[in-house]
Amino acid sequence: MDEGKILDIEIKIISDVKTLLSIKDIWHELEDNSKMYPFNTFEWVVNWWKYFGSGKKLWVLLVVDDYGPIGIAPFMITFGEMGLPVRRIKFIGSNNSDYLDFVVRHGCEDIFYRSLIKYLETVIDQFTVLDLEHLPEDSGIYPYIMGSGLYYDYDVQDICPYIELPSTWDEYLDSLDGKFRRNIKYEIKRYFSKHDGNFMCVTDENEIDDSMDRLIEMHQARWRKRHMPGAFYTKRIRNFHKDVAFDFLERGILSLFELRDKNKTVASLLSYHIGGKRYYYISGYDLNYSRLSVGAVTLGLSIKRSIEVGDEVYDFLRGDEKYKEDWTKHKKRNMRLVASYPSIAGRFYLYYIIAENKIINKIKDRFSHD
Repeated sequence: MDEGKILDIEIKIISDVKTLLSIKDIWHELEDNSKMYPFNTFEWVVNWWKYFGSGKKLWVLLVVDDYGPIGIAPFMITFGEMGLPVRRIKFIGSNNSDYLDFVVRHGCEDIFYRSLIKYLETVIDQFTVLDLEHLPEDSGIYPYIMGSGLYYDYDVQDICPYIELPSTWDEYLDSLDGKFRRNIKYEIKRYFSKHDGNFMCVTDENEIDDSMDRLIEMHQARWRKRHMPGAFYTKRIRNFHKDVAFDFLERGILSLFELRDKNKTVASLLSYHIGGKRYYYISGYDLNYSRLSVGAVTLGLSIKRSIEVGDEVYDFLRGDEKYKEDWTKHKKRNMRLVASYPSIAGRFYLYYIIAENKIINKIKDRFSHD
C-alpha cells in the first residue's frame, strides 16, 4: 500500500486485491456513516473487480485524517479505451453499475474532497484524465473540481426515474393516472383470483442460486424473442450477479422478489435495499403468463412492499424507458464528469470523451423509446 500526504491528510493507495480485502471492515464502517448506493458497497466493488478487473489497474484511494479513515475513492486506471492513447482514472464498476460515487464519512466532506482534488492535481498529467461515469448530480465533488486547476466538463449520462413514496399504497395509487391506476388494481386482483398466487421475497441462502437462475432465464427468454442479447448474455455476468446476490443477502441488502403460481415462479424482480431506499435493478417473467401482465403485477407489489416497510424512495435506476413514466414523473440525472491536465492535449482528450458520451446517449435514447 503506497502512501501520500496532502493537507496533513494521508492518502493510502490500494493497488492489490489482498490489501483491498484487508480494508473490508474499514469500508463497512464508512458505509454505516456515509451516503451509500448498492454500487459503491465493498461487496459490489470486490465482485466487480473479480470478474471485470482484468486489464485494468486497481487504484483505490483510502483517505485518512488524525482520527482515522474519512473516505474512499474506489478508482481503477484503464488505458487505450476507444483507441485514445491516454490513461483514465475511473470508478470501479463503470459501464455496468448505476450510481457511482465516493464513500465519505458524514461531516468530513470538505476535507475529503479538498485533499482528493489536491492529490489528483499532482497525478493527472498530459496523458491522464479523470473520467467519472454515472456520477449522481448531487455528488459532493463538483464544486471542488470546478475550483481546481484542472480543465473540466460534464454532460448528462443517464436519466434516472424514481418514486417519492407516500405513507400508504392507496395514497400512491391515487397519485397515478386514472387509467393506469385502474389497470394495475385490476391486473393484481385478476392474477390472484385466477391463480393460487403468492408474492414473496427470497430469504433462504439455499434458494438464491435457483432463484437467480430462474430470473436470468426468464429475462433472457424475453430478449431472445426480440433477437437481442439481454443483460445476462455471458457466464461472467451471470456469475457476477450471483455472487453479489449471496453477499448482499448476508448484508441484508438483497431483495429478490418472486411472483408464484402455486410452486411455479412466473415473474422475478431483483432489487437492492439500502438506506431506506429500494433500487429496482432488473426483472423477468414467464412469457406464457404475459397475458396476465405478471411483470407489471410484480413491479407494483414490490412498490407496495417498499411502502409497507417505510421506504422513502423507490428508485428505477438509470434508463428513461417509457414504461417507467406510468409509475412516476420524478427524474434525476447521472453525469459524466471529465477533468484533464490544463494543456491543448488535455482539452482534446476532454472534448473527445464528452463527444463520445453524447453519441452513446443518442443511441441509448433511440433504443429506450422504441
